[in-house]
Amino acid sequence: MRNLNRIIFINSANIPYADDIYLDGNVHFIGTQGVGKSTVLRAILFFYNADTQKLGIPVEKQSYTEYYFPYSNSYIIYEVTTENGAFCILSFKSMNRVNYRFINSPYRKELFIDPETLTAYTGTDRIRMQLDQAGIDYSRIISTFDEYRNILYGNGVSADMQKYSLMESKQYQNIPRTIQNVLLNSKLDAEFIKKTIISSINEDETGVDLNSYKEHLKNFETRLHDIEEYQTGDSEASKRNHFAFCTGIAPTDLHRTRLS
Repeated sequence: MRNLNRIIFINSANIPYADDIYLDGNVHFIGTQGVGKSTVLRAILFFYNADTQKLGIPVEKQSYTEYYFPYSNSYIIYEVTTENGAFCILSFKSMNRVNYRFINSPYRKELFIDPETLTAYTGTDRIRMQLDQAGIDYSRIISTFDEYRNILYGNGVSADMQKYSLMESKQYQNIPRTIQNVLLNSKLDAEFIKKTIISSINEDETGVDLNSYKEHLKNFETRLHDIEEYQTGDSEASKRNHFAFCTGIAPTDLHRTRLS
């Protein structure tokens, strides 16, 4: 079982440092307005959908990128537990957009914070140096949201990146949408949430029976032809069809009756 275990803020969203937000069980966010409940929820939602436009942020407020990554040493780190341990996903701002790096290690403070100055390392190159010194494997920088989602949901990723996937799903697009609806809509009842999540991860492919559609089209063309003949009003066929329509006797049966 793989799941998001905790989230770490470093110089992010007015939070100097927080590494104690664990998400490995039932979590209740309690506090007065402005303490950061929505801040944490949006960061969690962004982990799953990687879409800055679908986080419920009012248009008059700062964008996700501006608010969560105001400095060159602003980071959000997601720790994911797996059956073989844990890995981290580092998110940061570069070229005015959010980028990612997958790190094959549980969260370790010394990889991101200078133990002498107690300040966050500026720039991901400095963090990469720490990872190299510690002998920790990591991915290249992921700069597009589509590639990030493909890795997270195991959609056609290379073998070396499969260890960073939460699951393998060809229809993963439904999952971020479901989580978005759950987090942004507090009026959903538990039963609806359960059914929505179950249906979102259903990978049963729906087939299309072309023969069935062909038969429907054939019948439609026949009926359309009969209607056109009836509307002309001057052919023997239209008279037979009109009589059949009124009496319920098929034109072929009518023809046999006359012959007999």
